[in-house]
Amino acid sequence: MFVPSSFTRPAPEFYRSSLCAAPGQLIFDSHSPLFSCHSFGFCSSAWSAPSMMALSPQPSPPIAPLTIAIASAALAITSFVISSTIRDKLRAERRCQDLEEELAELRKELKPNQPIAANGSISKPPNQSNGNVECDGKSKCADEPLPHDTRKKQPPTIEEETSIDDGLFVKRVGTIRSIYKLCVGTPRQGLLAPNARGYIELEKIGDSSTASSVIGLEGYSHIWIIFVFHLNTKSSNPKRIKSKISPPALGGQKVGLYATRSPHRYNPIGITLCKIDRVEKIPKTKHAPERTVIHISGLDLVDGTPVLDIKPFVPIYDSVPENVRLPSWVEGGLATQRTVLIDESPKDDLKMILEKDKNALRFYGPKYGERSIEETMDYAMECIRQVLAMDVRSNFQTKKARQGKFQAERARRLQRATDQAAADVCTQQLDNLLIEYVVSESSDHKRSSSAGSGAEDTVTVLSVKLLQE
Repeated sequence: MFVPSSFTRPAPEFYRSSLCAAPGQLIFDSHSPLFSCHSFGFCSSAWSAPSMMALSPQPSPPIAPLTIAIASAALAITSFVISSTIRDKLRAERRCQDLEEELAELRKELKPNQPIAANGSISKPPNQSNGNVECDGKSKCADEPLPHDTRKKQPPTIEEETSIDDGLFVKRVGTIRSIYKLCVGTPRQGLLAPNARGYIELEKIGDSSTASSVIGLEGYSHIWIIFVFHLNTKSSNPKRIKSKISPPALGGQKVGLYATRSPHRYNPIGITLCKIDRVEKIPKTKHAPERTVIHISGLDLVDGTPVLDIKPFVPIYDSVPENVRLPSWVEGGLATQRTVLIDESPKDDLKMILEKDKNALRFYGPKYGERSIEETMDYAMECIRQVLAMDVRSNFQTKKARQGKFQAERARRLQRATDQAAADVCTQQLDNLLIEYVVSESSDHKRSSSAGSGAEDTVTVLSVKLLQE
């Protein structure tokens, strides 16, 4: 074998161990960082004569870097293939175990005479139909036995969802748009202010049609609206839940939470009765989706309130004809209203606003059926009177109102500007209007609790202004 002249000195130990391996064998020396492959014509006998096989002090043979690269790539590919094969095998074994456990559970749930076919499906006994067992021929019953399907599990019932600590998840079906922007000043019951207007903008749920969901609704005069008190303030301590409430009509005395209609409840959910004015279906266009709007009146809901459900009012179901019992403080509160005085000045203010723009109001005017400015004025001014007459507040808020320290325009929710009212004048927002008024405490109370609630105070309207955008 011919040996180059550069190999004239004894080779280091790691070169001898690498180059004297069997052809194609990969060698690693613990004292050397190199890999080598004996496939390039070197032989162990070439190192038997030190005088002939000595290496010169030159760098490593040119073949070594290529050899290392090829060997490293081969080793990496082999390791990847082996690890992938092992992972696939483990994954398949785990899947088999899961299927065996599911099959064992199905066998336990089957009736003794309900066999499993060879392909894993459940064979149907004679005279048994497919699908869910029906209770009344129409609705599906969750407590009836259902044929099992090995391809999917039975969905959970609502009962199972309500047992979870996090509670039941519900979706809004619509959003309220109304004349009220603030909670303070909103009537305690909508039908006490029948001229108050608003509408429900229905939400599209899944692939449902909002227009189809209201078919037949116009056959009713009133609807129940289940909603969320979305503007309730949160306590800094979530575990602090009040079980007693001080209703305004009691003048500071407390009763149990469930004996009131307070918005501050364990679950902030309310229910109110409203009159249906009309149902408007707006078809889908190229630039806008389908919309369905339920126009209502006699409401006490703040603009933006989430709606959870809508149910028609049926008197025979929802009214108790006789033997109705109420606490005396509730009966007395319903029979008591504040006196509201409106002179010609506020009426002239509203007339000037409407003469300048007959569509200045969002919920009153030609688009709502009023045929003249005078008719719009009458309807809007009556709404102002109704709302201020039933504006019964807590002791603290009543004191502020009597001192003229409640200004609605300061609230962030309005996001509109107008001239600041006088220091001793209260303001109330309704639609696009800002009502300025003063409150005078009555000296002759028919009910002792009225002193704290202001239920028998006198309200004098001073002016009506347009809230600017």
